[in-house]
Amino acid sequence: MRLDEVMAAVSSQLDQQAALGVQISPLNEVPENGPIARGTWNQIRGVTAVFADLKNSTGLSANDTPDTAAYAYTYFIRAMAVILENFGTRYIDIQGDGIFGLFSGRDSEFRAAAAAITMRTSVERNVSARFNRSTSTVWDLTAGIGIDRGTLLVRKLGLRGTKQNEVWAGKPVNMAAKLSSVANSNQVVVSDRIFNIYQSASRLRQQVLLRSCGCGGSERNLWTSGPVRRNLGLDFTNAHRRRSAWCERHGSRLCEALITNIRPLGM
Repeated sequence: MRLDEVMAAVSSQLDQQAALGVQISPLNEVPENGPIARGTWNQIRGVTAVFADLKNSTGLSANDTPDTAAYAYTYFIRAMAVILENFGTRYIDIQGDGIFGLFSGRDSEFRAAAAAITMRTSVERNVSARFNRSTSTVWDLTAGIGIDRGTLLVRKLGLRGTKQNEVWAGKPVNMAAKLSSVANSNQVVVSDRIFNIYQSASRLRQQVLLRSCGCGGSERNLWTSGPVRRNLGLDFTNAHRRRSAWCERHGSRLCEALITNIRPLGM
């Protein structure tokens, strides 16, 4: 294939797209199987994105055997996918050593939060231990998890008939990915938009998300807040970092209360 032929093919595709124009169709929720209309962008408002990134994976791939890296990616991605699925995500996608889930509909912000805290808890308590039992490498497998919310556009793009992939355009996934990248090991980091929702939630949800249950010490506030670096390209001023995973004693009931907004018996 000659260069001039490739450039001509590109021009032909752009001419066809220009003639067709762009169609945008609103949806109430994220489509579970991706875009539902060929050739149309779907717009979905109020989508909460959770992005989990395997920390320091580049160093692991460079310094250990292929099977070691394969175990790390396999255990991490599969565990995160199971958690996202069980908390009602509408769509899951994998990007390199990261994975994201999209939540929409009623209480999606709180299902997303429950999923993110559970993802951190799982990596901390069993995924890392399983990885170290399966390999000769002693490596602390950790994750950074980001959450943001906003409007998304989605469409399948690529060559007609083959090699088509969903393209998610908009801030939530991008912002959540950037927040996951600046998270410390096994830390959930959220945008101002998400944290404001937490602060204005019901009293029960505020109790679950913002304050500790009292186990392990007297500290009550679970979050630290601070300005984000300007060069990250974020469209908000502060990031908010959760200090802890689910409490081993009360975690199950706290998670249930966050999702249902109903206080479980014994809590």
